[in-house]
Amino acid sequence: MSKSRAKKKQRQRARATAGDRPGAGPEARPVTPRAPRAAAHEPAQRRPSRLEIRDGVPRPDAIWAPFPLTEIGMAVGLVLFLLGFAGAPVLLLTGVAVLVVVVAELCLREHFAGFRSHSILLAMLPITIVHLGLVVLGDLTWRGPLALAVDLAIAGALAWWLQQRFRVAQGRARLRAT
Repeated sequence: MSKSRAKKKQRQRARATAGDRPGAGPEARPVTPRAPRAAAHEPAQRRPSRLEIRDGVPRPDAIWAPFPLTEIGMAVGLVLFLLGFAGAPVLLLTGVAVLVVVVAELCLREHFAGFRSHSILLAMLPITIVHLGLVVLGDLTWRGPLALAVDLAIAGALAWWLQQRFRVAQGRARLRAT
């Protein structure tokens, strides 16, 4: 909040409470009767932040909405990830896996609700998982210029498709919001 706006609010509060001071004259007291104090301090309508509404589209709730499962998963994954640096590679990999699952769920939910586009991240995720499977489980090597060209072509096609789905979802969400 800017200083001038804060000072203006402070002056308004001072004027509103001027009638409550014992030394204030009769002209300082309001003419109309006052409402009870509880009603005077009712919270004003809260304006949603840009983190809750983006381009007229509200942030989508998870199916477990009031329970903060996504946030708990991020905290657990981060703790496991940090503990893994202390010399426990199993904890490091577990932390990475938990974070990947939680972030992917959040990105998918926001993307297909039309809230925020995560096209490139979502396009690279399956390619990364396939590479991990080929290298770790299949004991194959997939590298070189040909592998890079194939991966970029697949990622580009997936990103284009995901961007089209995002635009459709965003249009639907804007229609629902109006």
